[in-house]
Amino acid sequence: MRRVLLGVALSAAGISSLAVLAQEVKPASFEVTLIKAAKPDERGGRGWHSARNITNVENYPLMDLILRAYDLKSPMQILNVPEWAKKDHYDITAKSSEQEFERLAKLKAEESGDEYRVMVQSMLAERFGLLVEKSTQRMPRFTIKRASDGVIEQGLKPTPVGPDGRPPGGRNVSSNGSSTLVTMEVSGASMEDIAKILSGRAEVGHRVVIDTTGVPGFFSFRLQFAPDNGMGISPDATVPGLLDVVRQELGLKLVKDEGDVPVVIVKAAKKPELD
Repeated sequence: MRRVLLGVALSAAGISSLAVLAQEVKPASFEVTLIKAAKPDERGGRGWHSARNITNVENYPLMDLILRAYDLKSPMQILNVPEWAKKDHYDITAKSSEQEFERLAKLKAEESGDEYRVMVQSMLAERFGLLVEKSTQRMPRFTIKRASDGVIEQGLKPTPVGPDGRPPGGRNVSSNGSSTLVTMEVSGASMEDIAKILSGRAEVGHRVVIDTTGVPGFFSFRLQFAPDNGMGISPDATVPGLLDVVRQELGLKLVKDEGDVPVVIVKAAKKPELD
């Protein structure tokens, strides 16, 4: 009888331990999510802002939410997406618990970023019924290479890093312009970040850009270039196009090739119930 009771006790303890373990590995998630349709007059601008445990997303379609949630570089990496997911725009407010915020704040930047994306993925699954399959697909792309061996141009300025090995201010990107001139300012970006910044733009045919330079560290730069919507720059342009400026100012060249690219295949998605 003692053995039986002990076995039951151990089994109960084991079940209890498993329950505790299950709680410990519970994926990070938002506690509250509010979703509203973006106003038609907001279609020209959008934003993604986080302050402590609250994230505000303005004027995003589901396709772009998927891009952020799965750390993709170009819409070309999302397959089988429904048309409404490209056209319907939403404003979203998502709030996590203070405890969750404090836990994420203690993680390294890369780990915190990974867990934050899991939170967004969970929100998309819950509110948009999103179900995806991760895969790879061979497709046209660009690779970044050094224009000359061992040469990085002065326009690519090294950014100091903190004790965690990351730039204290994080990565910052701003871009504005007109029909004749675009100004892009970037700080705290690795070569992989630069590849992501250049990916999906019209100037690269909306293709994915892959870093193959092997150059470590973080950089800041400012570029001015003529816009190109895929038809070439205007004959009246007073500055070169993006690819030429990247080569001249940063000492990097973008080379067309074809290779395997990570993709997500949308298996299911539905329009969310609005709050």
